[in-house]
Amino acid sequence: MKYLFCVFFGLVVLNNIQAQNISGQITAVNDEPLPYSNVSILNKNIGTSADSLGVFNFNVSKHLGDTIFVSQLGYQTKKIPVNSLINQTFVKIILLESQSILDEVLISNKKKTYTSVKTLGVNRSKIKFRSSVPYGYERCLYIENKEGKKGKLSWVSFDLKKKKPREGYDMFPTYYRIKFYEFNKAKNIPDKQLSSFDSIIKPKNKNQKVTINLNETYMPFSNSGICACIEAINPKPNQPKKTMYLTAPNLVVTYNEQALTWSSYRGQLWTHMTRKMKWKAFGKTSYYYANPMMKIGVQFEKQ
Repeated sequence: MKYLFCVFFGLVVLNNIQAQNISGQITAVNDEPLPYSNVSILNKNIGTSADSLGVFNFNVSKHLGDTIFVSQLGYQTKKIPVNSLINQTFVKIILLESQSILDEVLISNKKKTYTSVKTLGVNRSKIKFRSSVPYGYERCLYIENKEGKKGKLSWVSFDLKKKKPREGYDMFPTYYRIKFYEFNKAKNIPDKQLSSFDSIIKPKNKNQKVTINLNETYMPFSNSGICACIEAINPKPNQPKKTMYLTAPNLVVTYNEQALTWSSYRGQLWTHMTRKMKWKAFGKTSYYYANPMMKIGVQFEKQ
């Protein structure tokens, strides 16, 4: 009898732990849902996405003493202790709009004239390959301003490749969100977020070049350059169930002489990606770093 009681008690405890999910919706102050917002455990690569209506469901049974980190493009991030949300039937998380650093810049640049468009970014170097970007991760490419003149972006583009199923891995479709950041040369990381417009690409699993017109949205190109970023978004946050999976279509990546790419998980800390390839030619060894094949069109201010 004592043994049966212990088994029964253990099952009750296990069921309670498994039931510790946080469900809710992420909205703006005006009650507008914020689609595909990020919900994660602070300083850990564990999280989920809200769906197209800002609704999310997150199992926190292993993180009861941690903090939830909520982020969305154009809004201030929010940190909430996990234990403050437990036992609530449905949580509503309201995010405040971030102070746009573009407002003042936009007003002062309305009457300026610009040159014709010049293409900058990463071209194919030694080889190019496909990269399956996990959900919630950003790939951020730093594009330097070698001319040292201020300007504005006209467009941004990147390449996608069809991904075929691979044995042992489940494959899921992915959306892509485009973001822009300032680059902090002192800290050597992407810094303040520039873009506030939510540009979500919903590509099919095929070979394609994606180009986004930015002429209607002022995006400055500063003396230090800009960070152009691509975030992988999960269209169906209830999938996948496993940690080993592939997203499709894949982002096209190439190798260059500089490590120009940073990675972030759901709006958290940046990591400099320094994956490199050894290249031997004519008795000389060189190293090349993986960077996404992203390009931007820039118009420089006329003096």
